[in-house]
Amino acid sequence: MRILRCMSWTACFAMALQVAAGTAAAQVPVREFVAITGKVLDALTGEPIEGVTVVLEGTGLRYETNVNGEFSVDRIAVGAYRLQLTHPEYNPAIGDFNVLRAGGFQTTMAPVIASGSEVITGIMGVLRDRNTGNPLGGARVQLDEGLGGTLTDGRGRFMIDELAPGWHVVGFSQFGYASRTDSIEVLPGRVTNVEASLSVDPVQLAPLEVVVERREVALQKTGFYDRQSEGFGEFIDREDIEFRGPSEMTDMFQGLPGVLVHADGIDKWVVLRSGRIGDLDGNYCYPRVYLDDILVHMGGTEPAGIDHLLTPGVVAGVEIYPSTAGMPAQYSSTGASCGVILIWTRR
Repeated sequence: MRILRCMSWTACFAMALQVAAGTAAAQVPVREFVAITGKVLDALTGEPIEGVTVVLEGTGLRYETNVNGEFSVDRIAVGAYRLQLTHPEYNPAIGDFNVLRAGGFQTTMAPVIASGSEVITGIMGVLRDRNTGNPLGGARVQLDEGLGGTLTDGRGRFMIDELAPGWHVVGFSQFGYASRTDSIEVLPGRVTNVEASLSVDPVQLAPLEVVVERREVALQKTGFYDRQSEGFGEFIDREDIEFRGPSEMTDMFQGLPGVLVHADGIDKWVVLRSGRIGDLDGNYCYPRVYLDDILVHMGGTEPAGIDHLLTPGVVAGVEIYPSTAGMPAQYSSTGASCGVILIWTRR
């Protein structure tokens, strides 16, 4: 306790005012200013992006990345901001940005992809033995009377892509079986799925079972559709994404079986079924996350900020495995017990 010593009551009063004013001033928090640097990379190639316009909303600060994809802010107050990145050749990236201390950070932008180039147009399917239902491997699938074709693999599967829209004559043949020929229609931007069968006897065969769907080139190459056909996990393809119209990545996971999306302030996190061990006290176990087969988040006690990782517009598909049951072997290593999320971009 400070004791005031003065010659008169008026002098004491004046001194008391000075002390009170000094105490009040000491209680006003002093804003801390720091310097930060940032780097913007291409989400697909990892290369730096030059010419990105960087805006920190509410501050009036505006920057542009250099040839190394970098920019620097010499003086900014510690606090929460809204970061906006724009570039004519990339999808805009907007997100919350917290400045806690001096230092650097790195973020990515996804390139704009020309529409139509990422969609398969063609015929794919499975050829089976009519009597046993077993797949026929090594069978000939002939297109338009010898203008093209392929062989079925060991599981009886085949694919003929990059076909012009319209009707095509497709022949199926295998040694020891009666051949068959059918007319199959290919629609623009769609894949015609065919279930065909051959008989060892020259009998009347049932009509082909035909299903028309959209398939992405990127997902076809990664084995997405093969894993989807096996029936394990949850799958979101490009058509699902466009139907849902999510504004953020976590919006795509809302309502899926075995998936919980919970909010922590302004951020949202994804928890899978096997990671919800802490429902009562909030201590969740978060899933691993792979982006184009590269591990970008280890999982465990720290959540993956997938809303800050990329935007829904560049995603071709997502695979969700809530537990190790049915999880592909290459992703079920130690540390995957809380589930795995695979994100595939449109390349």
